[in-house]
This record gives sequence, structure tokens and C-alpha cells, in this order.
Amino acid sequence: MARIPSITVEQIKNRADVLEIVSDVVQLKQRGRNYFGLCPFHEEKTPSFSVNPSMGIFHCFGCGKGGNAITFVMEHENIDYVEALKRLAERYGIQIEWEKGADDFQKGETALLYEIHEIAKDYYQKQLYSSKGKKSLDYLESRGFDKNTLQQFSVGFALDEWDGLYSQIDVKRFNPKVLEKSGLFIESKDKNRFLDRFRNRIMFPICNVSGRVVAFGGRTMDSDEDAKYMNSPETPIYFKSGTLYGLEHSKTAIQQEKEVVLVEGYTDFLRFYSSGIKNVVAGSGTALNFHHARALKRFTARTVLCYDGDDAGQKATERAGFILLKEGFDVRAVQLPADDDPDSYLKNKGIEAFQKLQQEAPEFIDHYIRNHQADFKTPTSKTRFVETLIAEISEVKNPVTRDFIVKEVAEKLNLREERIFSQIRRVYQQKRRGTEAGNRNISSEVPELQIVTATDKAEFELSKLILTDFEEIVGFITSKVPLKVYKHSVITPIAKELYKRIRENQTITPASLFDRDWSDQEKFYLSRLILDAESIQEHIKEEDLMKLAIDCMMVLMTDQLEKSIKELRSKIREVEKSDEDTAPLVLELSQLQKNRHDIRSKLRDFKLGTD
Repeated sequence: MARIPSITVEQIKNRADVLEIVSDVVQLKQRGRNYFGLCPFHEEKTPSFSVNPSMGIFHCFGCGKGGNAITFVMEHENIDYVEALKRLAERYGIQIEWEKGADDFQKGETALLYEIHEIAKDYYQKQLYSSKGKKSLDYLESRGFDKNTLQQFSVGFALDEWDGLYSQIDVKRFNPKVLEKSGLFIESKDKNRFLDRFRNRIMFPICNVSGRVVAFGGRTMDSDEDAKYMNSPETPIYFKSGTLYGLEHSKTAIQQEKEVVLVEGYTDFLRFYSSGIKNVVAGSGTALNFHHARALKRFTARTVLCYDGDDAGQKATERAGFILLKEGFDVRAVQLPADDDPDSYLKNKGIEAFQKLQQEAPEFIDHYIRNHQADFKTPTSKTRFVETLIAEISEVKNPVTRDFIVKEVAEKLNLREERIFSQIRRVYQQKRRGTEAGNRNISSEVPELQIVTATDKAEFELSKLILTDFEEIVGFITSKVPLKVYKHSVITPIAKELYKRIRENQTITPASLFDRDWSDQEKFYLSRLILDAESIQEHIKEEDLMKLAIDCMMVLMTDQLEKSIKELRSKIREVEKSDEDTAPLVLELSQLQKNRHDIRSKLRDFKLGTD
């Protein structure tokens, strides 16, 4: 199999800055030497995800994920090791000259999924300009989209055929597992063949933030089709809830403008971008959620919502607005006429008309209250509205932002601020009770160290000590404690790797330890060991750590003797009951006890510094 040369791998590792890479995805705040933020791998409201730049690692205290820059890319983008190296090489401008030894048939599954999407994109794009795609092309041009825009965003067309795309696929290279996982095909009822998922649809390629095609959205050209839009299902390379359409094109403009315009559909995005409003993104087949918000937070914390003007569009605006507020965004909302969507408004009224609407767009809370004036007719309906609004406000994370919102709501609704704060406190109490009950139900899902016995604890502590910078302690443990005494199913492979590197005089750095293909559980333990090692090194004297090492050694090296002594004593009691001679057993027991005493004495001498 083709390999990346080891010298290139080392070059990538040396250049890959874990803080820089994680900061692309997570908004981090420095706390001491570490940086903290909301974990991108699980939903949480209090930051438990940390990055230690000096050690080159990350660790989440909530879900247990941990690793280095490469493993972060692997975990976040759901790609394999080689693909992660390629991605980082592209990022840092490092050229990979593959070592000979294999052909394309041996590519990893993730690489094949990316490749098949590129094939699909090229195929669909070609069909749009064929005779069979003329109707779709005419339709798009009648909507005001010129060929430059269509080509820039690789818009294509899926023929009204069951095997249009499938006929382009080399089934010798793309096995059935890859075809199924790609989301581009469905199995026939008899499970005998694959059929194209998308047929007779205008195709919009959906890319990740790096610009690689990961999915498609398809708009039907069949007036009798119930589903106007169809989107790819989630796949190993497509996380629907975290992908925004067009972000790969607009991210630079968003950073420059320090604001993003959020629209609903693919054509809305194309209209805005091609009209010169380039700081725009759209959803990709699902309603806006906190994953989308966090993806945007990397580029700006200011948003303008511009959804359809009808009731459905306004409800979507309200859902999105509250999500963005809770994630710390400044949010404004544009109110389009009821019969307009962003595409039609910009096309018919022009860019200046929209810019005027954008400039006059109110803060989201003001927009929300204005749109619910009908709920203020009676004291009861007004109370219900306020209770609904308070439930949303209570989830705004930033207390300063929350206070400003409360002040605004109090002024708009002629309420006392303290009344609103009192209601918010009540919501907190209710949620806390619910959270405590929920935590009892889901506690088994949170990863925990399985340290049950004294020997488990001793193995964990010794492995931790090996990861400190105290050379005398490290040498003492690895020379005096044989690997055979390690029994814990997760700690043992970690200890073996540490012993191996030390005996080969390899430099052990926290980041380099994650280069090996560990299981998720092993990565969790390793991450905890590294962090704990740093902590004890800072807060406990070296001589006390040496004493700890000796205590742990005593536990491990006498463990088997203790078990043998216990078994022998039990056996002697059984023999005594049958009036048989116990002398040989007593002699054996005496020898075992002497061995235990000798080990303990020798270790005590080490502890006292007499050896």
C-alpha cells in the first residue's frame, strides 16, 4: 500500500499546532496554561473541553475524547489517519511524495467516499449541459442564474434514470460497502443491484469547510413529485447537523464583514453570493442547530437572519434566533414581505432594497416581540407569551447578555426586571431537578476509569509516574517492575508502549503517544494519565513521588504472593478438618510469607534510601 514517507509524517506532526487546529472549530478561552471551550464531540452547556498547547494535546472532561492535532482532525472530520495527514499537509503547504508499493485499489474507505463524490459532482455537472439537461438549465437561467454562477458552484443535473451515475462507477474499485455508505445509491428491492438515489433533479454539491464535496441537495424537476428537495443522508464524511451550504466560499467574506447573513435555501445562497453579498450561508437540508451555530462562531459572532416571509419562514427565524442567542451571537432579523423568499426579494427588488432592510433590521428580541403582538390581547395570553420567552432567555449562556435581554424585554412589555429574573431562577430550579434526575439515568454513558482493585490503582499510578519528567523515578520503575505484573486490560497496552519507548531511548512527548492506533478506551485512559502526570509533577515533591512508586510496586509485586498465601491458608483449614498432615503445607506457607517479607523489606529499604 502507498505510504507517506516517515520524514514527511514527522514534518506534518511538527507543523500541526493543536491550538490552531482546534481553534478552527472551537471558540477557546485561556485559563492558565490551558484553553477551554465547548466540546465539539458532545452537547454541553459548560465548557469541559481543554487544549494544552505546550503538551500538544486536547482532552474533554465530559465525554473523555483526547489526543493530538492529528487525532482531533480524524475525530472531528471522521476520517482515517492517512486522510488526516493529507489534510494537514494541504493546510501547511507540505508536499507529499508517496512511497511506491500499492495502487488505488487499496485506498482507505474515507478517501474512496470523497473520490466518489467528486465523480458524482463531475457527472452531474456534465449532464446539466447535455441535451437531456437542457430543460433544467433553461429553468435555472430563467431564474436569473448565469452559467458563471452555476459553474462556480458546480451545479448539475441528475438524469431521470436509475443507473445514470451508477454506470460511471468502477465497481472493481468502489465495493458495495462504499457505494452503500456514500448515500448516492439505494439498493433494489431484491438487493441485487444499486440504483441512483437522485433522479431528475437539479443537483447542488454540499462541501465541508475545506471545500471537499461531502453530499448533495437535489431539487426535483417533476411537478408531481411530493418531495421538492431531497438531500443526501448522513454518511461517514457528511454530518448534516454541522454543515452549512456555501461556507467554504463565504468564510473569508464573513470574517472581513464580521457578520453573516443566514438564508434558508441553496438558491437563496446563490442569489446573494452572485449579487455581491458574499458573507452569506444557507442550511443544508436541516433546521439550524447548535452545531451550525458553533461552526459559524469560528468566523463571526454577529448574524442577520433572512428567511422566507411566510409563517413557516418566521417560525424558522424564531427557532434559529433563539439558538444563536443561546450560543452567544448578536442576532438581528430581516422581515421580508409574506409572499417573498430571499431569492425572489433580491431578484425583484434589487440589492439596494435588501441592504436597506438589512440596515434597519431590529434586534431579534425586538423582532420576536413585534411579531407576537396578537398574543397580548388578554392578561392570560400575555402571561403565556412571557413564560415562553423566559424559558428561552434562561438558556442564554452569557449572564451579561442575558441581563441586557431581560432589560429590553422588561421595557418592551412594561414589566419589572426583578419579576423576570425571579421567573428565570424558577426555571433554573426546575431544570436543575430535571438534570439531576437525568444524570442519574445517563451516568453510565459518561466514560469512567475502571479502577476497582488495589492493583488497578497501582498500575494506573505507576503508568502516570512514568509520564513525568523525573528520570530517576522513571528509570527505577521500568527497571524494577516487570511488565508481566501489569494485568489491567487497558493500562497494560499503554504500559507496554511506554516501556518499549523508554528501552529504545525514544523521546516521549504527550502528543507523540497518540500516533499509535489506540482504541477509544485506551485513548481516554492515556489522555487522563498525561494530564494527571502533569498535575502531580507540579504539586508533589519528587521524593514523595518516589515513595508512591515504591508503595505501588509493593502492591503489584506481592499481589500474587498474597493470593497464594490466602489460597494456601484455606487449603490448610480444609486439610485440618480431615485430620491429615498439614506440615508440608505449613512449610510452603512459611516460605511464601518469607518471600513476601523479603520483598517488603527490600522495598522499605529503597523507600528509606538505604539501598
